[in-house]
Amino acid sequence: MIMKHKFIQLTSPQNEQFKKWKKLKTRKGREKSRSLLVEGEHLVQEAVRAQVPIRALIIDRKQKEKVKAWNLSSPTYELPTELFNQLVDTESPQGVIAEIEIKFWQVEELLPIQAEQWTFLLLDEVQDPGNLGTILRTAESAGVKGIFLGKGTVDPYNPKVVRAAMGSVFRLPLISLPLPEVFSLLQKWDVQLIGTSPHAGKMPFELRFPSKVAFVLGNEGRGIAPGHLAMLDTHVMIPMPGKTESLNVAVTGAILLYERIRQQMAGCNV
Repeated sequence: MIMKHKFIQLTSPQNEQFKKWKKLKTRKGREKSRSLLVEGEHLVQEAVRAQVPIRALIIDRKQKEKVKAWNLSSPTYELPTELFNQLVDTESPQGVIAEIEIKFWQVEELLPIQAEQWTFLLLDEVQDPGNLGTILRTAESAGVKGIFLGKGTVDPYNPKVVRAAMGSVFRLPLISLPLPEVFSLLQKWDVQLIGTSPHAGKMPFELRFPSKVAFVLGNEGRGIAPGHLAMLDTHVMIPMPGKTESLNVAVTGAILLYERIRQQMAGCNV
């Protein structure tokens, strides 16, 4: 059954609901409200498919026809274009925004994982939103069980991250914790911590990954912090026979994750 939308007219920038939405453009506002704004039909539909609670649907008055057939029970607000555009982050908005609820994951929610093989990602001050979004999208495709965001890592609900992740932020367990705490926790779960270093003696293709593994990815400029690097179980280096000095962190993550998949498919895990 298709529900008929009842559109709520909102025309003033002084409206309290509108003021709340504007605050969601900041990390502080998102954390306080425990919600974020997502733009565009594709991302809104991804949130619906992920069964993320949608608190409100916000539309540009000129795009009203787009959502009439959408089967959503959340309140729908109709805004004039000039007001709607104050909420968007893109240069060519599609006329549809959703306020969706953020799920703040707890470490305990990962404990029930019963799979024989665990793969985690740990991020040490990854600061570029595009990089983080690409990492999240790749991690979901590779079957990563959870991602730990260390201090200094960009907000995973930053609009640029959300767009680059293409819906993965709605489904992946994302947990913000200081990395030393994460190291201690994962070692208790018998998870081996593997980082990258240009000085490592082995390449990922020469190392048999254990059944429980966590890959640590470092900051775009300095890599993994030296203090954190010393706390890992082992390090690998990505071979670069060309003239470049380093790889993009998202590319490095993809190489490690797909080498992990290759070994799993070949039955190479220890």
